[in-house]
Amino acid sequence: MLIFIAAFIVAIYVLGPLAVHWTFRSAARCNPSEVSLGALPEPIAMLFLKRIPELQELGFELNGCFDCGCLVSETHSYIAYFCNRRTNDFANVTVQVSPKSIASYLEFSTRFTNGLVLETNTNRVLPLTPLSRETRVFRFPEIQDARTLLHTHRQIIAKYAPQLRPQAEPRGEEIARFVRAVENYGPRHRALGYMYLAEDAQWYKLTWKGAFLMTWRGLFPMSFVRNWIHRHAMNSELHSLQASEVASLQKA
Repeated sequence: MLIFIAAFIVAIYVLGPLAVHWTFRSAARCNPSEVSLGALPEPIAMLFLKRIPELQELGFELNGCFDCGCLVSETHSYIAYFCNRRTNDFANVTVQVSPKSIASYLEFSTRFTNGLVLETNTNRVLPLTPLSRETRVFRFPEIQDARTLLHTHRQIIAKYAPQLRPQAEPRGEEIARFVRAVENYGPRHRALGYMYLAEDAQWYKLTWKGAFLMTWRGLFPMSFVRNWIHRHAMNSELHSLQASEVASLQKA
């Protein structure tokens, strides 16, 4: 019995990366097409409609709803993009449709003039590749209220970028910020040795290094360990922010 279990585990850890290597694709270009809420698939429109009034009440202007097409193999992405002109904070509701599910999350994001990016979102899915050194992402899937998540994002800014100046985008070109982030994904991972540009220049594919490392990080027990460490780090971060806020109120 143990032999069969061991063989099964070995098969997953060897055959899994082979399958991922041949099937994973990441788009080299992002060409979002603006669409009206009425033209979106109903499940997507409902997710956007839930968040739009909440974000507008918080001072965010809707820049548009966009069909981003296939950014990662076997998925279709949509995004509602927002900007707060007073603070130069950005927000988005991202929806990713796959053959088996529809996943969505809310995110607040601020880029500063020195290149640092701080992102606070409700996405519970951890990336399988290293983050950019310029980007710090804080994931709080338990905070589904937009006002509370924005408050947390601004606490993070006060902690990690107290003297930095947010970077604005030209009016009417806000979505270009998202496009740059998507189109930088492939080149950044090529520099890390995870991907290479396919011959058609339309897609980035995984190297063997990328396929094995990404697959192994997504398999048990590594996935369990990574999720546990991340949850612990985010809980500690949240408690630290709350303690700092209480201390500030007591001093006031």
